[in-house]
Amino acid sequence: MKTQKMIRSLTCSLMSGLLLAACGGAAEDALAPAEEQVGTQQSPLCVGLNVSGLNIAGVSSYEGIAGGAGNWAVSTGANGVRTEFWVDGTLRSATEYLGNSGGWNFSAGGMGCGGHNLVVKAFPMIVDSGGNRTTCYDSPQSVTASFSQYCSPTTSLSCTRTSNYLVKCTGSVGLGTGSHTAYWQDSVLSEDNPWFQGTLIQNFPCEARTAENKYMPLQSVTFSFKVQDSNGSWSNVSSRSYSCVSYL
Repeated sequence: MKTQKMIRSLTCSLMSGLLLAACGGAAEDALAPAEEQVGTQQSPLCVGLNVSGLNIAGVSSYEGIAGGAGNWAVSTGANGVRTEFWVDGTLRSATEYLGNSGGWNFSAGGMGCGGHNLVVKAFPMIVDSGGNRTTCYDSPQSVTASFSQYCSPTTSLSCTRTSNYLVKCTGSVGLGTGSHTAYWQDSVLSEDNPWFQGTLIQNFPCEARTAENKYMPLQSVTFSFKVQDSNGSWSNVSSRSYSCVSYL
């Protein structure tokens, strides 16, 4: 009896295999997990894509607001681009454009006085019919340009007495454009003398109190300094006051 059962079991197994093959049963590959099939059949979207062209046509800054423009192009297979705009190492904004080529624009405020660097980074992008976007970060391209934010000149002033009769004043200048022309003025109380052109160092007569003139009255004299830069802009006025003997 046991022998008959073993023969019957082997026969059923053999018949099942033959029927499965005869009826076009699933191949070994078809029995692989679904995730493996998806992985082997899906195309890598970003392979071979790149930004084929990128430039900065111009960039400048006025009253603290920077603006720039340029052009971009992507390789065949891409249908868009993501552009990032970095100023002095900080990402200020990013814009996506559709198509195979076109122009980009950038603007940002808060530009401080002096020089700055704009870096434009571009990445190819794929947008499918459903509007889904894929950005390819493996093949970026970047371009850099420098620009400056103009600011009016600034001044500071230091003065020191070099003798009983003279006060030496030295003016310092910052910012502005090109060369700076220095102007000076000395004022007694509310009476202002005319401004006159000079250098960054100017000596003013100012007699100090001594034993010989101890009975003479003193008056407050103010020495003032300003500059004008090559752009025609005036600086602030820096001033220092000294007590000087008056013989009037």
